Amino acid sequence: MKPPHTRRVVELKIPNELGYEKIARETVGTVAKRLGFDDERIADIKLAIAEACTNAISYGSQTDTRTKIIVVLTADEEKLEILVKDPGFGDSPPPTEVTVPDIHKMVEGKAKLGGMGLYIIQELVDKAEFIQSGDDNGNQFHMVIYRMNDEDIEFNAAKST
Repeated sequence: MKPPHTRRVVELKIPNELGYEKIARETVGTVAKRLGFDDERIADIKLAIAEACTNAISYGSQTDTRTKIIVVLTADEEKLEILVKDPGFGDSPPPTEVTVPDIHKMVEGKAKLGGMGLYIIQELVDKAEFIQSGDDNGNQFHMVIYRMNDEDIEFNAAKST
């Protein structure tokens, strides 16, 4: 009999400097592999965490290299949760809604470039949102990726045919 999964938590502090998001990306990839996610799903999760960390570095802390970005990975038998915390020094609060970016307008110069990171993250994970911290201690971005068992995979495969 296989023992039941237990909750596992990995906490990572990275320097608030572009380039260090790669460490978070590789760490979450390793954790996701240990949890049995397939290679395609791992690639999605790695891209989502890289985007979230890049946003935290770029917008949540104004690239103040004295601060840290905290990444907390929590895994159980149902899901992988990822929390990205930044100091919250940005010029404005995090967005409450994520809109579909208009790439055509960006190319034509009719819309501001950027704003695609949160949209990409929402497309890659099962749940993505900014959450309020009770202690008003910066920004917190929460992502959830549900684990699928063999029955779920068979059901989804049958559903897509």
